[in-house]
Amino acid sequence: MSNMWSSALIGVLGLTQIAAGAPGAPATSTKQCVELRVPVPVVALNHHYIMPRVDSNIDAIDWTVNVTTWSNPTAAERVTGDVSVDRTFNINAQLCVPSQKGAKADILQIATHGLGFDKRYFDVEVKPAEYSYVNAAVKKGYSILTYDRLGTGKSEKPDAYDLVQIPTEIEILAGLTKLARSGKLISSSKILSTSSNTTIPDVKPSKVVHVGHSFGSFLVALMLSKYGTLSDGAILSSFLLTKLPMIDVLHYDHDFARQHDPVRFAEYGSGYFVLNTESCLQKLFFRKGAFEPELLSYTNKIKQPEAVGTYASEGTSSFAPAAQFKGPIQLFNGEFDNFICNGDCRGVYDKETTEFLFPGSKITPYLQPNTGHALNVATNASAGYQVMLQYLDSNGL
Repeated sequence: MSNMWSSALIGVLGLTQIAAGAPGAPATSTKQCVELRVPVPVVALNHHYIMPRVDSNIDAIDWTVNVTTWSNPTAAERVTGDVSVDRTFNINAQLCVPSQKGAKADILQIATHGLGFDKRYFDVEVKPAEYSYVNAAVKKGYSILTYDRLGTGKSEKPDAYDLVQIPTEIEILAGLTKLARSGKLISSSKILSTSSNTTIPDVKPSKVVHVGHSFGSFLVALMLSKYGTLSDGAILSSFLLTKLPMIDVLHYDHDFARQHDPVRFAEYGSGYFVLNTESCLQKLFFRKGAFEPELLSYTNKIKQPEAVGTYASEGTSSFAPAAQFKGPIQLFNGEFDNFICNGDCRGVYDKETTEFLFPGSKITPYLQPNTGHALNVATNASAGYQVMLQYLDSNGL
C-alpha cells in the first residue's frame, strides 16, 4: 500500500458524530445495472521517475526498501523528464439505476475505489444486502456509477511506470464525470452486459456526487481542486488530514503480481505489484472483532495490483484549494484506522488545513465506531451507509 498522498494530504479527523436517523424513504429495493467499456480520452502531463524496476518478488521488496530509505532521493528528485499523455483509455464501469424512478433518480453518484481493490469494493458480492454500497444507494433512489481505475479489474493495464500515474487518473475521473453530465455515457460506450432484459437509457443527471475510498478519495479531492464545478457534493472515506506521522509502504509487503498469481494476474507486466498475504490485508484494512473472516478471504480473492507510477506520482502531487467547489463534504473514517492514523483516529483531525483546502464547502467529519480502513467490508458497513446517505439527504442531495 502507498505512502498515501505523501505530505500533500493524509490524515484523520477526531470528531465523532451520531447519525440523525435514516435517510428518506427508499424509492426501490431493486436495481438495474449495465456493464460498460468506456473510452475516455486523456490529455495529461506525467513524469518519468528513476525507480527500481519490479519484475519479481525480490524486486518488489527491493523497491519497497529503496523508496523508504531516508537517504535515497525523494520522488521529486527522481524526476528525469515529462511524459505527455494524449490517448484514449478503455475503462470498465458499471452503472446501476433504480428499477422505478423516485425523487433522487436524477442524482448520480460516481464512486472511485482505493488501492488494492477494484470497483467491487462498492458492490461487495458476499452478503450484498449488508455490504454492497451500490445496493444501499440504489435502494434510497440514487443512480450510481462505479469503475475500475486504470490498471485494475477489467480496465486497461498500460505501462505501470509512465502511464498509470495520478495526473492520468484525475483526467479519467473528470472524463467519466463529463460524459455522465452530458447524458452520453451509455451511448459513448460499448455495452458489455446488462442485469435484465430492460434497456437502461442515457440520462442527464441534475446533480453529481463523488464518493471515494482511500486513494480514490485522494483522486476525488485532487479533481475537485482542478474541476470543482463538476461536482455537487462529496463523501471522502478513509481520507482525512492529520498531523500524525505517515505510515509508509514499508509496513505492507508486496509481491510482483504476475509471479504472485501467474493465472489471475497474467495481464499485468513489469511494475505491477500486489499485497501478498491475508495477514497483510488484515493489518491494512481490518479491525479485530469488527469483521467476518469470510470478508477477509473475499478481499484476498478480489485484491488488485498497484503500479510503481502511482506511488512515484504521489510524491509530486500537491493541492491547490478547491476554490470552485461549493458542495458539502463528508469526511467518513473508521475510528481505528491503522493506515490513516496509526490505529486511533480520535482527536487528531486537522480542521484548519482541511478548511483551507476546501474554502467554499461545508465540511462534516465523522468517525464510524470500531472500524478500520476498509469500511465497506466491516461488520457495521450497512450502518455506515445509513450515515452517508443521511448526510447527502440532509444537504439536498
